[in-house]
Amino acid sequence: MFDLFAIARGNALVIEERFEVVVAGMGAQEAALAREFASWVETEALISINVPSFVVGELLAGRACQNTYELAGELAAVSGRPAEDILRERLKDHYERRIAFDGAFNGGQNFRYGALNAGGPGLTQQYDPYCVVLKRTYQDTLTDLAYLPGDSLKICFGGAGASLDEDAVRRSPAPHSHRHVLVAIERAAEVPTSDKHEWPKLVAPEGRYFEVIFVGEVLLEAVECVRALKTEIKRMRELEFANFGRKLDPGERALADDFVVLRRGALEGKLRLEEV
Repeated sequence: MFDLFAIARGNALVIEERFEVVVAGMGAQEAALAREFASWVETEALISINVPSFVVGELLAGRACQNTYELAGELAAVSGRPAEDILRERLKDHYERRIAFDGAFNGGQNFRYGALNAGGPGLTQQYDPYCVVLKRTYQDTLTDLAYLPGDSLKICFGGAGASLDEDAVRRSPAPHSHRHVLVAIERAAEVPTSDKHEWPKLVAPEGRYFEVIFVGEVLLEAVECVRALKTEIKRMRELEFANFGRKLDPGERALADDFVVLRRGALEGKLRLEEV
């Protein structure tokens, strides 16, 4: 089995060298911007996890944010269904690759997945509408932390039905100390043509995010804020108020109730809700 985090730490020097090669091929002004962008990422970017609203409610209730295996285990204990069946149901088409990827690493079932975020709602198109942004003080306590230049299930596998690409596993991860360098390498060509106020979009555009894999319990005290699109908040407010004027179906009612819990937590100062 691989040790993902040891691999990431071992890639530090190679990543530094790759960055220097990239900036050496740029003009002086562009190279200076690339270095400024890297420093900005180091200062501004945090780990985020896109989750459904009920997960925010769980955090407010004092429970930890579960990974897929933990949730499947809990649901299996409650329902009596096999955990593997629940994993297949939740992971859908990603099941085979996720199991293969996590199974290739020591402690892979303890992995938590997120993305770098420097502003914005995170990966709402691909995952869930509420972006839980973790505190810098929390991420600085983590010892097992690795960053990849995209979705691990795409980077570390070939085409359909392909097995794990061990070379990609070894060369892709970056350590926490070099996350900003990795981002700067991948976005170097775009930085000179982007206004600085657009830099957050370079960190986490839809489909081109930087995946973060870490091990550590996520409780409410680890949360910096929760971000959501203004359109999502508007939709949920309308659904919540519709609860008084018409009968909601069970799915709508669950969403409305979850949103009430989220809003109550924000109003009571237990978390900061940002509309973006």
